[in-house]
Amino acid sequence: MSDLDAVEPTPLDSEAEWFSANQLSRVVREMVTEASPGIVTVYALRGPRMTPAWRLREATKQLRKHPEYSRQHASPSFESPDDQGSGLVMDTEGYVLTCNHVVEGANAVFVRTADGRKIHATKVVGDPVTDLAVIQLGDTDKLTPVRFGDSDRLRVGDWVVSLASPYDLERSVSVGIVSSTRRWLSSSPVPMIQNDASTNPGSSGGALLNLRGEVVGIMEGCLSTTREFQGIGLATPVNVAREIANELKSRGFIQRGHFGFDTQPLSADMATLLELSADTGIYVKHVYPGSPANVAGLRVGDIIVSFDDKEIDQSFDPQTFTADSTPGKRHRFEVVRDGKTIQIKAVMRQDQPRIDEPRFAIDAPTDDSYEYFDKNLGIGLADLNEELIQELDLPTDTSGVLITYVAMDSDAYREGLAAGMAIARVNGRAIANLDEYCDSMSRPRHSNRSLFLLQSNTDTYLVLLNTDQREKQ
Repeated sequence: MSDLDAVEPTPLDSEAEWFSANQLSRVVREMVTEASPGIVTVYALRGPRMTPAWRLREATKQLRKHPEYSRQHASPSFESPDDQGSGLVMDTEGYVLTCNHVVEGANAVFVRTADGRKIHATKVVGDPVTDLAVIQLGDTDKLTPVRFGDSDRLRVGDWVVSLASPYDLERSVSVGIVSSTRRWLSSSPVPMIQNDASTNPGSSGGALLNLRGEVVGIMEGCLSTTREFQGIGLATPVNVAREIANELKSRGFIQRGHFGFDTQPLSADMATLLELSADTGIYVKHVYPGSPANVAGLRVGDIIVSFDDKEIDQSFDPQTFTADSTPGKRHRFEVVRDGKTIQIKAVMRQDQPRIDEPRFAIDAPTDDSYEYFDKNLGIGLADLNEELIQELDLPTDTSGVLITYVAMDSDAYREGLAAGMAIARVNGRAIANLDEYCDSMSRPRHSNRSLFLLQSNTDTYLVLLNTDQREKQ
């Protein structure tokens, strides 16, 4: 028997310690209960709607048409480029804050609220630089905003709670502590909050909460060698995120300026070697040719010791250089070069806002992709047969009509209809072929909506669709 086996587990040393632990549990329970209604799961749809079996079928057809393409070249089309993340309800006006990489280039975006509602986005604007985005929802009824805190008050060692939807597991809770409040990374223009609350795929855009239930950070991702969580979670400070989000709401993009140089803080040893005060200055490590900094005379190796008459010390945030982006304003740099202090004046250059385009073009269906095209719904259809049922791995008793195409600007696309699914029933009526489908769709209805029972190779789905949405366009 080992020494470890000989040690019996002991309870907490005192009733006071047990009480403290129980109090922490109660605090976490209460804050999560309060914050949960403001957390949503975000879904981004990209490219054509296809079941995996149909996607494989289409890729195989392309390989037959173009034998010079290798299977390796075609294989990316086997997988869906859709994404799932998390988001925070900012206000009762229907704005949701999330990460830009979750929604960038999407053809359709929707969220799932805490009470189970599915709400589609009417507008999505993002900022790739800070990886933040704002989603405007079409339905603002009964939305519960989160409470925002002050990320500047965070301290190393503070308890924090992550609340997000990793792997589409809605509103998962994890507890950790703050490891650093200003973790600089080359991939981020702002210092991140490093913490060890779990961060996994799907967590992006979720909430990092303090023990008062206030959002202090927007979960960004983690440092990992496997894409899975290895103890280092990263979050954008909420003070930065709210500023970016408010500008995205009001302007639709982030107005930025730049001088055209890169810097790095000096460690105490570096400062000593350069004969500088250990708490003064920031090193210029690169100057871009033709930039305002280059034209003004800034050089690699210069030590910037003040900016606009403000001394630069260890607490200096490099974002301060571009915080005031007033067009035409001349800014003052005091730099140490070869032991001498010199003055440099430069005018910031305004960046052009990036216009994000969908990652996939919205194309029209080809004539050979359907037997009948329902222009009101934007879906192509064909009669089912035993060969297709077997090829698409549908249940052997599947009947109805087969979806072969879904337009990306349609309600059917946003509601999840995909090529490779079968429509088994329309408005409560079983259908066996295209004639019966057309007959069912032509019958008078109480509203401009129709109810569809769909069959895929894995499940059945009941979906309600607007049937006149294309006529209104």
